[in-house]
Amino acid sequence: MQRLLIMAAALMLLTLTVGCSPNTAADDDPAEKKTKEITLCESWDFELFYPVLTPGNSTNYGLTHYLINFYETLVNYEAGRIVPGLAETWSISEDRLVYTFNLRKGVKFSDGTDFNAAVVKKNLEMIPELLGNFKESNAFVTTLFNEIKVIDEHTVEVHLTKPYYGALQDLTKPNPLGMMSAQAFNEDGTLAAKLANATLGTGPYKYEGRHTDSVYTFTKNPHYWGEEPDVDVFHIKVIPDNQAKALALRSGEIDMIFGAHRISYDGFNEFKQDPNYRTLISTENVKTRFIGLNLAQAPFNDKNVRLAVNHAIDKEKICANLFYDIETSADTFLSPSLPYCDVALEPYEYNADKAKKILAEAGWHDADGDGVREKDGQKLAGEMLYVTNRTSAEELVLTLSSFFQAIGMDIKTTGIDFMAHMAESNKGNYDLVYTETYGIPYDPYITVNNMNSALEADYTVVQGLAHLNNADEIIATLPAIVDEEEIRHTYDFILGEIHENMALVPISYTKELAVFNAEKIAGYQFYGQPSHIDIAAIKLE
Repeated sequence: MQRLLIMAAALMLLTLTVGCSPNTAADDDPAEKKTKEITLCESWDFELFYPVLTPGNSTNYGLTHYLINFYETLVNYEAGRIVPGLAETWSISEDRLVYTFNLRKGVKFSDGTDFNAAVVKKNLEMIPELLGNFKESNAFVTTLFNEIKVIDEHTVEVHLTKPYYGALQDLTKPNPLGMMSAQAFNEDGTLAAKLANATLGTGPYKYEGRHTDSVYTFTKNPHYWGEEPDVDVFHIKVIPDNQAKALALRSGEIDMIFGAHRISYDGFNEFKQDPNYRTLISTENVKTRFIGLNLAQAPFNDKNVRLAVNHAIDKEKICANLFYDIETSADTFLSPSLPYCDVALEPYEYNADKAKKILAEAGWHDADGDGVREKDGQKLAGEMLYVTNRTSAEELVLTLSSFFQAIGMDIKTTGIDFMAHMAESNKGNYDLVYTETYGIPYDPYITVNNMNSALEADYTVVQGLAHLNNADEIIATLPAIVDEEEIRHTYDFILGEIHENMALVPISYTKELAVFNAEKIAGYQFYGQPSHIDIAAIKLE
């Protein structure tokens, strides 16, 4: 009997030991491991899931900021340098007409098909067709494709009709030059219907149509060639209002807010003081906030008025009070940190008294005592357009309006949605317009290129050189210049003339922001194009 009791006790002990072991088969089973998920937010729905987005096919650009997670480019942009992407190495012919790309081997698209020279050829031949009238304004290099040659399975040559100093820079743009699977194209070269609800790229993640209650779900690409990311699944919840985004982060409904347009500076500063959250600021200047003055509209066709406007704005006060000194005041239209833009120019100092004196000497006086100057029956007045639902936009334009009021100028502010703003400003239907430059990597190449009025791509930036009779000729010849010194000399001239003309009034240089739940996310590293969020760069706790 005693022997049976001892055996029973031993059996019970063995059972308990096995049951408590951390190395059970269930724990080792990958199927039982917890899926690592995070949720982010966006201001609008996604319409399309391919990388060729233009005003002609999309009413918003929400997907643009996420494209790098699904679609990769031949080369990437990083801290002012071109670095490998889907091409490991490349070479450029002496005449700069032939670019030879040596592609990565073993890369597959999310549909399991191979990435090779043939599919690169297909993409580069069809993307210009898909861009249509937006080739020049989105990726100028696509206007210069002469022939795309497949040398072997992993080598492709891109032949241009003429040299272009920004060719590699253009090729870093996920929109429109992210590579798509051959299955993304119909036989006639048009895009397959499946791209309305799926991605077909080589990136670390993919989308397969999972969308419920304004939440989009993205999963890992099982065929991804690179290092496996921490995050298995990420969700994007559509929350139009920025205050609601902040509340959603605090409630745990979302785990991260990415991008300066998605959180107010007040909100960002509050999260910065809270140990439960981590905040990050990009090191690079991303865009320039600026006011565009319409030279075709009185009174801004008067150079003295434009000079007064430049002296009336206290940029340091704006950066301190509205942007918590995260942004820095902009003395030049394009940040000196950009290629070719480090030009020595004398800033327009803030001096309201000087602005008043300039106006008075030019014949602008407040004769009737209503606080608004006039000249020859023309009121010193106008309307400034801006995009609604952009962080700090309303506060900024109201602040600018108060500066103008202080010198006797009456500027009303009108907020409209993004697409309407784009349409009205490009038709020249404004007196003043508050907007931003395109940002990295579009600045400075596409920004300067769009100053050619013949392209009809951006009426606002065209005003920067509208005083020059030969502006279009200068801009049109710039892309083909090969000599670096000549390129720099041309930029010196262009930026100097923009500064002298005073139609593009820089306010500040923007940064990108990120706020996240410190218990769930350990860190994030900004992508080389900081306005794009790289989910693979998120490290979890």
